[in-house]
Amino acid sequence: MKLRKLLYSIPLLALTSCDQLGSVSDIDPEYVLTDKNVFVDANSVEALANGMYQPWRGDGVTQMRNCMFLLTRTSNNSPVASAYEFKINDVSSKSALVLNYYKNLYLVVNQANSIINGLPSATPKGLSVERKAEILGESYFNRAFANFMLLRSFGEFWDDSSEYGIVLYDTPVNSNVGKARSSVKACFELINSDLDIAIAQAPGEDFVNYKANRVAAKLLKAKVKLYQHDFAAAEFFANAAITECTQKGITLEDNYGDIFEKAYDSPELLFSVYTSYPQETISTGVFFDFYYNGFGYTLQTIADELVGEAEDGDYGSGEGMDPRYASVFITDEWEGGSETIIRKYMKMTNGSDCNPYYFIRLAEAYLIKAEAEARQSKNDDARNSLKVITDRAGYDPDYVNTITDSNLLMQIFRHKYMELSAENYEEWFDMIRYNQLDGTDFVQLGYLRSFTHKNLPIPYDALAGNSALVQNPSYIYAYEE
Repeated sequence: MKLRKLLYSIPLLALTSCDQLGSVSDIDPEYVLTDKNVFVDANSVEALANGMYQPWRGDGVTQMRNCMFLLTRTSNNSPVASAYEFKINDVSSKSALVLNYYKNLYLVVNQANSIINGLPSATPKGLSVERKAEILGESYFNRAFANFMLLRSFGEFWDDSSEYGIVLYDTPVNSNVGKARSSVKACFELINSDLDIAIAQAPGEDFVNYKANRVAAKLLKAKVKLYQHDFAAAEFFANAAITECTQKGITLEDNYGDIFEKAYDSPELLFSVYTSYPQETISTGVFFDFYYNGFGYTLQTIADELVGEAEDGDYGSGEGMDPRYASVFITDEWEGGSETIIRKYMKMTNGSDCNPYYFIRLAEAYLIKAEAEARQSKNDDARNSLKVITDRAGYDPDYVNTITDSNLLMQIFRHKYMELSAENYEEWFDMIRYNQLDGTDFVQLGYLRSFTHKNLPIPYDALAGNSALVQNPSYIYAYEE
C-alpha cells in the first residue's frame, strides 16, 4: 500500500448514477484503503479522512463555478463545456458538467459516511480519543456542506414545504437500490444535525483552513439558517463565528487585495481545500477563463452603481467604481489590444503554486449578520455589521449611514456580490433568496438574463439509474436530444 499515493491522489469511483456510489469496500484496494483495514491505525484513518477533500478539488466541483458565473453575469464567457446553456439559463439534464458536479458532491457524502459509520466502533492503533472525535467532526461537516451544496443546486431550497429536496444517504452506498428525494425540510434537518456535531467536535484550537473546523462549521450553520429564514439563529451563529475568530486573533485583512495575494496564508480563509502544484491543482482554469473572456455585465454594473451615479465609472481603470473592483478586476493594456484579469487567482500563473478555492471566509459572517439583522428590522445593527466590510473595502466611514432603511437589504446584496464575486457563486443563491423573500426582479434590473430555472436539472444518468428519482418540475417537459 502506497500511503503517499493514498494521501494525495485517491481515485474515487467512476459513477453512472447517484445510486451507484460505492462504499469504501467497492474501491480497488490497490488505490485506496478498504473497509477491512482502513480503521486499523491512525495513518489509515487519516488517509481516509484526507480522501473526503479530494472531490472538492476535482473538476466536477471546480469547473462548475466557471459556468455558474455566467448565470449571475459575473463573467462573460467560458470555454467549459455547457457554458452557453448556463449563459441562457437552460441547462440540459445530459450536461456532462452537471453530472460530474452531482457525482463529486455525492462522493464527498459517501466518503464521509464511510467514516461516520465505521470509525465510532473502531479502535485504531495510535489514534487518540481526541483526534478520533475531531475526524468524526470533520466528516459531519463535509457531509453537511456537500448536502447543502446539492440542495442549493438541485433542490427547491427556498421552500421548506417542498418535496423536491435531494436524495439523502446516511450510510455508505454499496448497492444499486432506488431511493426517492427527501423533502427540503428533512434535508435541512440532517444538515443542521450534522453541523451541530461538527461544531462540537471538529478541530477548534489549532485548526487549518484547508480542512473542516469548528469556526467554519459555525459560519456554515449561520448561512444555513439564513436560507431557512431563521434570521435570529443566522445572526446568533454569525456572531458565534466572529467571536471565536476574535478570541483566536483571526481578523479580516486590512486590504481586500491581500486576501488573494496571501492565499492560504490569509487568516480570513476559514475553509479552503488545499491545492499544490501539480498533483492537487484545482483543474478549473479559472484564471485563464477570466483572462480571456472578460467580466460580466452585472459585476461591472453593481461595481458602478455602488459609487456615484450609474454609468459614470471607468470599467478599465476602476475609477468611479467600487474599490474592490479596482483592486481585483482590471484591464491589462498591451500592444494591439487588452485583456481582462481577475486578481483572485493570480498565483495560478507562476508554475509552482496554486490558489485556494474560496469556500468560506470570515467576511461572509459580517454580511450574513447584516442581512439577518436587517430582516429583523434591526437596521442600525445591520449598518454596523455592513460597515466592517465597507470600511475595509475603502468606503467613507459614514457611508453606511447614508443608506436608507428601504434600500438597506439591496445594498447588503450588492456589497455581498462585490465582496464574494468570482468565488463560490453565492450571488446566484442570493438572487433566488431575494426573489422569493422580497419579489426582487433581477431580470428587470438587468442583473440576470433569465430566471426560467432556479435550480439545475437532475442529471439524466442519475434518473436512468434510480427509478425512484424524479426531475425538477421546470425541466420535466424540456426537450432532450
